[in-house]
Amino acid sequence: MGDITLFGIPISFGTMIYQAIIFTVLVLILKKLVFKKLVNILDNRKQHIENQLKLTEKYKLEAEKNLKASETFLKQAWTDSREIRKHSENEANLILQEAKNKAKQILKEAKEEAFLSRSRSLSQNDQFKGA
Repeated sequence: MGDITLFGIPISFGTMIYQAIIFTVLVLILKKLVFKKLVNILDNRKQHIENQLKLTEKYKLEAEKNLKASETFLKQAWTDSREIRKHSENEANLILQEAKNKAKQILKEAKEEAFLSRSRSLSQNDQFKGA
């Protein structure tokens, strides 16, 4: 086999054929021993990533559902708190009005009692003066 020169580089056909055979044997060995395992590893990794994406989507949907439920619960809590506050204010106003009425009643009774006591006192003084 002869040597040829291509672009000024000497090329030997014997070396080229030898390298082609070695490369073919290396590819066959890699195909038999490594590529199947590598493909299995890549397939397993792909399946794992797909499962993780499905799980992430599931959790995302659950989170959105829980967020909506929380928002509904929060709105209901605000509504309930407003009702309770309004009811409490009304009840406080009623209690305050009752207390004012009772205070007025006590004050009125105290004035009447003071007036009666003063009238008795004056009538007793008049009796002592007249006697």
